[in-house]
Amino acid sequence: MSLTPSVLPERLYSLDALRGIAALSVVLWHWQHFFYVGASPQGFEAARQPLFSMFTLFYTHGAQAVELFFCISGFVFFWLFSTKISSRNMSIVDFFVDRFSRLYPLHIVTLLIVAVFQYLYLRNHPFFFVYQFNDYYHALLNIFLAPAWGFEQGFSFNGPVWSVSTEILLYAIFFMICLMKELRFIMVPGLIVLGVCMYPGMPKLTVGLVTFFSGGAAFLLLGQSLRFLGPQKTFLLMLAVALGVWGYVLQGPLSTVFVVTAVAFPASIAAVVSLELCKPSFAKPLAFLGDLSYSSYLVHFPLQIIFAMTFDSLGFQRPVFYNVWMLVLFSAVLIPLSFVSHKMLEVPSQRYIRMLYKRRRRSQLHTAD
Repeated sequence: MSLTPSVLPERLYSLDALRGIAALSVVLWHWQHFFYVGASPQGFEAARQPLFSMFTLFYTHGAQAVELFFCISGFVFFWLFSTKISSRNMSIVDFFVDRFSRLYPLHIVTLLIVAVFQYLYLRNHPFFFVYQFNDYYHALLNIFLAPAWGFEQGFSFNGPVWSVSTEILLYAIFFMICLMKELRFIMVPGLIVLGVCMYPGMPKLTVGLVTFFSGGAAFLLLGQSLRFLGPQKTFLLMLAVALGVWGYVLQGPLSTVFVVTAVAFPASIAAVVSLELCKPSFAKPLAFLGDLSYSSYLVHFPLQIIFAMTFDSLGFQRPVFYNVWMLVLFSAVLIPLSFVSHKMLEVPSQRYIRMLYKRRRRSQLHTAD
């Protein structure tokens, strides 16, 4: 038994749940934004954040959830696309349209919203809210989804989109190595080593390289384990590896920043996927989190600007955001809004763009005949 699309179920609920948890982790990590003056927090007391004792892990390490996103993306892309690309059943245009329809509509909508509200915010404050490079040049970079390609002066507009921008480059690299057929099995570890060696130079790209292709390596290794051991023994092996790595992480200082993101994360992904192969749908109750992951990731920052402006105008000082009721209120707006965004914007625009593309292809084929 090997790990192929025919072996895996149509949907991996466990990875949907992990994506949703990662997105909400980033939201909590960014709670500190409410205490920024300019590009850095002022008078910020991390331990006073709402429900800090309950969400300490997310408040202190939530930034690493982005690397978890990269790992999950690497695993999923090798699962869904590597065979199609290497067998020439998916062209580069097909691949581009698939990714464009998934990522761009929400990105451009949130970019416009942030541009408007940053302008309004600056009318009553000496600085933009958190991200300061909101000029025409950086707007152009954002329009072309290139705010993290090394041309930028710093974070701009809807800052969290940097990871989406980085993934665009990773997708291009992924597509090229898939065309190399069997050589991709050599290229994957090579790219991981290259990323480690280049770090911390070009940190956005190098972190993406290491973690995305570590996720891909987890897919490939899981496939080999399933081939020789079967699902039950594979789950036990992957669980043992994941527990061993996390035990090492928790026992003391780390020897490298990539122990968590490039070893523990991929091992954990392999463990939960192998568990799902043994016990299908075990994570189904949490799969709904995957539907809100992309929207909550891109919507939470513009919503933060709106909250900051609203409570400033009502005469509140920023310490109001230390209150639990403020976290509850923000979540009560963000989560339903993310579901609405998913249902009313993400899914319809994705279907429409793909429909137009298929219609155009049929028209071209008909003309050629």
